Amino acid sequence: MVEIDPNTVGGRIKRYMKLRGMTQEQLAAESEVSLSMIKKVTSGHATPGSFTIGKLALALRVDAEVLSGKTVQEQTLEYIPILRRALAAIDLMDEDLEPEPVEKLATIVEQIGKWRRGAQYRKISEVLPDVVDRLLVTGREQGEPAYALLTDAYRAANSLAHKLGYSDLSMTATERMEWSAGLSGDPLRVASVAYLKAATLARIGAGKQALRLLIRAMDEIEHLVGQSQEAAAVYSTLHMRAGTIAATLADADASRSHLAEAARLATLFPEGIVHGTVVGETNVKLYQMAAEIDLGNPEKAVEIARSTKLPRGFAKERQTYFWLDSARAHLHNGNTDAAMEALLESRAIAPEHFRASRVVNAAIETAADQQARASDTLRSLANSAGVVL
Repeated sequence: MVEIDPNTVGGRIKRYMKLRGMTQEQLAAESEVSLSMIKKVTSGHATPGSFTIGKLALALRVDAEVLSGKTVQEQTLEYIPILRRALAAIDLMDEDLEPEPVEKLATIVEQIGKWRRGAQYRKISEVLPDVVDRLLVTGREQGEPAYALLTDAYRAANSLAHKLGYSDLSMTATERMEWSAGLSGDPLRVASVAYLKAATLARIGAGKQALRLLIRAMDEIEHLVGQSQEAAAVYSTLHMRAGTIAATLADADASRSHLAEAARLATLFPEGIVHGTVVGETNVKLYQMAAEIDLGNPEKAVEIARSTKLPRGFAKERQTYFWLDSARAHLHNGNTDAAMEALLESRAIAPEHFRASRVVNAAIETAADQQARASDTLRSLANSAGVVL
């Protein structure tokens, strides 16, 4: 094995451990990331997911983006002022704007949702601030249906923020979502926001708080689960998220229990989209893959991947996560060639997501640690992701 590069994610973790005077055992105790995972990451044998990076960063008292080494590329810098503008305020719209028919705005928001699931972030950025303003104005007159749409628009802002690595903007977006969902009169939409906010919390290392939020959301809609497929689907997503977060806390029993319940619930409704989230048995498998990797069982993750057939029309954003986690699993197993094949699939499906993802960044760096000399394929992937080898 080649000595780990100090400029990879594992190397940066080692550097900040040294600066903080922490041993691997102390970092494991402080972060609640398993010691075996820390050893694998710092030796170039494993790629941490975004939740794990967040927990390690918190324990090391450094920003997650610094630890991951991901910088915003020039071609995406233009999104940042647009995001800040979309999230700036809820009461400072253009006074010349007039309320519009909800049906007209629903068509636009539906298209934004399709772009989000298709990882077409530039298209979202071109319309988002204007749509948010129009929905805020319309919400004053139309009430609940307009606020339901506004929640979905803010979700697109959240996706852009966390893909670009701006945790502060992501948190602001989820707070805006909580506000608008509360005005939508829909408890399932409120619960769906908890699913997203939990991820935002986990990415900054607040995994325990994220789990408490999810359990509270489950309690609030549990009585609805037997009443509709929609409620069962939302309840399933809460269990999916809880399962992956519990895995980063090294709680295998809780992780697998939540994911088993998510899988059971997924038999009660068809594959599809509910409140903007991909639901169904396939997506549960993707969450199981991610959890098994974080629990230190990459062989099981590879087994799940091999048994999973992505359905026709499956959201590109979720497809790229499938291939990213496949790459992570292969890297844990030391199969660098298979990992790079998976990364190539991810890049082909969603180039914008590939450029922005901190997990892509970490995977490429881990692959570089595992190769004595970077191959042409790895260099091509690194160039696409903005990683300097």
